[in-house]
Amino acid sequence: MSKVQVKQDARLPDLIGFRLRVLTQDGRVYVGELLAFDKFMNLVLKNCIEERIPKTQLDKLQNETSDKNDIKVEKRTLGLAILRGEQVLSSVVQDKPQLSKRERLDGIKNQEKKISKERRSRNKQTKEKKNGKVEKKKFQPPPGLRKRV
Repeated sequence: MSKVQVKQDARLPDLIGFRLRVLTQDGRVYVGELLAFDKFMNLVLKNCIEERIPKTQLDKLQNETSDKNDIKVEKRTLGLAILRGEQVLSSVVQDKPQLSKRERLDGIKNQEKKISKERRSRNKQTKEKKNGKVEKKKFQPPPGLRKRV
């Protein structure tokens, strides 16, 4: 694991966008990017991967004489996951966010500009249609749908 510098008094809102490793009561570990949380500590993780140790491998873990390096961990890709706060035992920061806070804010501003530009162009088109400058387009059926003869 890489060492990530996080403030000592960091709280959960400060960790949005960070990659977290979350341990649950049933022994599973979820690794994903924190998107959101609520007052019950329900967590929403993006690009989430579930890691767990199968029951067949637990015996090897309990034996002190066996080698810990040959234990196989099963991994499963979940994608977007919601973890119930009741089940969460601990969460550890694994990695810093891919984008800095400033880059994320700039990305949001760019998206808002695109949306407003599209709205303006749509409004302009509807005004032109009302004035009768634009020809009416015929109805186009969706792809794969043929007309009946």
